[in-house]
Amino acid sequence: MRYAFISLFVSAIILGSSFAFLNAQEQPQTQEQTGQTEQAEGEQEFALMDKSLEIWTFIDDYRVITGKTLHLTVQLIWKLGITVNIEGIDKIDFHPFRVEGVTIGERQIFDNEHDYMVITYTLSLPSDMNEGIYSVPSFSLSYTNEVDKTEGKTASAPVAIKKVPILVEGKVDRDVVTIGDRINYTLTIRHEKRVKLLWETIDKLNFSPFEVLKMDIEKQTEGTIEKILINYTLSLYEMGGKKKTPEIPGPTILYYVESKSKPNETKADNSLIDTKEVKVEPVPIILNSLLKAVDVPLEGLKGPMYYSKKDIFLKGYLLMGFGAVLLLFLGVITLRSVSGKLSTVSPMTVSETPQIALGRLKNVMTSFQFTKEDPINRENIHKIDKALRTYLGTLIGIPNEMALSATTSSLLSYDIQKKLSAEASKIIQTVLKQLDTLIYGRHIRKESVDKMLQGIEEIIKQTGSEILT
Repeated sequence: MRYAFISLFVSAIILGSSFAFLNAQEQPQTQEQTGQTEQAEGEQEFALMDKSLEIWTFIDDYRVITGKTLHLTVQLIWKLGITVNIEGIDKIDFHPFRVEGVTIGERQIFDNEHDYMVITYTLSLPSDMNEGIYSVPSFSLSYTNEVDKTEGKTASAPVAIKKVPILVEGKVDRDVVTIGDRINYTLTIRHEKRVKLLWETIDKLNFSPFEVLKMDIEKQTEGTIEKILINYTLSLYEMGGKKKTPEIPGPTILYYVESKSKPNETKADNSLIDTKEVKVEPVPIILNSLLKAVDVPLEGLKGPMYYSKKDIFLKGYLLMGFGAVLLLFLGVITLRSVSGKLSTVSPMTVSETPQIALGRLKNVMTSFQFTKEDPINRENIHKIDKALRTYLGTLIGIPNEMALSATTSSLLSYDIQKKLSAEASKIIQTVLKQLDTLIYGRHIRKESVDKMLQGIEEIIKQTGSEILT
């Protein structure tokens, strides 16, 4: 009811204020909409298998050059109840790769049934390694199932890495542009000193439909690796064809490797040159084209609109006044509700005596018989729990409703006058926990039931003598 009044009040205020504002002159508005193309990026989902421990390995680049480091990401995913032995995980041998650094993450929740941990290894290849394909070797981790105390091992999959003499990558400073904007495209070339580039092909690279406005070349040396940065300033002035999403085409870089044995002969005789090529992935560009403004010529000829004082009063101020009355009414109801909660509640009198509650508890325990069906046992145990709580409530001096609704840990906190001894309180706390386990557990065992009944009998011995006296 309260939320209905709030909705009516907000509606009245909005309608009243908006209609009063309509008394002013209305100006035609031209709305300008901007069309935007969104590119969805697919997310890789893990296809978990029914294993106690899974090891996933990811590499940031499957090609490596001398002096460049790789990042091997290892993700451990295990089921709940499994303890993974990660001792020595930072000392795994990935020969022929060298481990430059290890970052071990914290244990996190993967889903309702799994936890996971991420470890990142920084790897590198020795400079004396030849070109070819090398493998990051697999490794295994042991684990223990804490439920059935079984042990097992899980191994990772090896990762193939190719060592190459040259690496080329292209990046842009932004990928969302409008017609006429400038894009800075950086082509980074890393190669060994014995690699020679065919610059006549680089100077003639075509980035159609983009036009090259400027090109700068910067050369650096990083140890035995030469690094070349070619900065292109590109721009797009028109779209040709039906393709709405342009892309910067991936250039092809031609090169050859000088022979270590006869470098002079290689330079003198072009027939000995084995020309190779490396391709760069194209870069898609999103074109942010603005739509034309919506033209509404007749709206401007209508001129200002006027309303009579009667319409303004009935459809403007009256609704605002109705909203103010609703607000006042709602405030009165809220104050009465708050004052009712803050007022002291007189304690309820105990309707039963400890003797009556004790007799009912003994009758319930006498009539209890353990069966092979858990639903029947659980229902009878629930009756014992209610009878015991009622009996304890009469001893403490609290109403039956409060004794039945109190939690196991908070029931004895109502014993302010310490009517129960410390030994009796300890036994009561243990028996209440046993009752919770039997009522809400999956299976009910006879040994647990007998132990619970013995505890109740001990409670009766500790407290029954005080009732009789």
